[in-house]
Amino acid sequence: MQVFKIGLLLFCGLIFMPLKSAEISAEARRFLTARPADAQQQMASAVIQALDGNFEPLNTLRQSMLIDCPPPSGVTIQNMESSGCPIRFYYPAEERSDAVLLYLHGGGWTVGGIEGSAKFCGNFASESGLDVATLDYRLAPESKAPAALEDTLNAVKLLQDKGYKRIYLAGDSAGGNLAACTALKLRTAISGIVLFYPVVSLIPEESGSWQLYGEGFGLDSALMDAFNRSYAPGDLANSAEVSPLHAAEFKDYPPTLLIAAECDILFDQGKRFIDRLTENGISARHICVAGALHAFMTYPDMDNAYNEGLTEALNFISEQEEQFMHKLTDESIVRISRITVNPDYLPDYIAMVAECGRVSMSTESGVIMMYSMQDQINPEEITILEIYRDQRSYDSHINSPHFRKYKSGTLKMINKLELLDQTPLVPEMKMK
Repeated sequence: MQVFKIGLLLFCGLIFMPLKSAEISAEARRFLTARPADAQQQMASAVIQALDGNFEPLNTLRQSMLIDCPPPSGVTIQNMESSGCPIRFYYPAEERSDAVLLYLHGGGWTVGGIEGSAKFCGNFASESGLDVATLDYRLAPESKAPAALEDTLNAVKLLQDKGYKRIYLAGDSAGGNLAACTALKLRTAISGIVLFYPVVSLIPEESGSWQLYGEGFGLDSALMDAFNRSYAPGDLANSAEVSPLHAAEFKDYPPTLLIAAECDILFDQGKRFIDRLTENGISARHICVAGALHAFMTYPDMDNAYNEGLTEALNFISEQEEQFMHKLTDESIVRISRITVNPDYLPDYIAMVAECGRVSMSTESGVIMMYSMQDQINPEEITILEIYRDQRSYDSHINSPHFRKYKSGTLKMINKLELLDQTPLVPEMKMK
């Protein structure tokens, strides 16, 4: 009996033993030391006062956070409107890209603006070569859920109307929530999403990370509770439009990258979200930035964590773009033609068509396939398979210098040209 009592005491001791938090990074420690001790409490108080009708402290706080950042050299910006909400575009080149990243700022749906995401948006546009847009959605508690989500959906519609073929979403914290919820609404219309330490559940919780990092780190639990009350009071928190972690299903959800801060109350719910996506067959990846605090993408002097987050986001979107380059869609153009060559020029023709195909596939991102096949019985007959990502890619190819050189150089070599098929998508290939 004595042995049983000792065992029971040891077991209970293990149960009630406090969980051990991770070691925060040196830059995170410096930030916490420099930050006023009551900063989180002051922000929570401002939000709560606004809920009671006194918006003066919250508006003062909002104004103090609107510190803009100029774009990197070579990146230009354009300020527009999306259904009454300001939206800013970052262009890394004179010609608009086919793809765009829509970034949604954090701030508990209650504070923040496009200025706070200016550094990331400028850097991402410069490094990726893709256009970037960032939205000033309506803030709570004046505009409760689903107002910010509706603004985001309207912004996606604007991007579609502007002709972008691939739309990616990204966001931090509450912005990550909006990105995740928008993807749940639009599914295949979104090409991929990047979530930085997102809020994916507004339902009160007592997870391990919530207990470990609830006070004194990057985001206090009391402040998060105030944000949640401000944006989605009462039963609104139970809706998948607000808490995507609890969605019934994830069919056709876009590929997802979640970049977590290790020392963050939201760490556990973010990990559960990625696990749910994976369980539902969705391509999803969870990356933890060791020792980082919540909001490391916008807090000052978090260079190491910020650079890691930026690099991971760039790599992920680059992977999605690379996969798209080799993916057939309903917009793809497939051509199959047969060239009958004058036997006297056969070696020269084979060399020229091979060189044109090599240069096309290595220099033109819109050329998915350029392949020539010589008939074994009739060697002067060459069958050419061409696959272009879309009409724009085809038009660009036939006006390229190397194609014009091939065309002018082979005119005298060809006896006959037969176009066997040209369709948006060859049925036989579609089945494969």
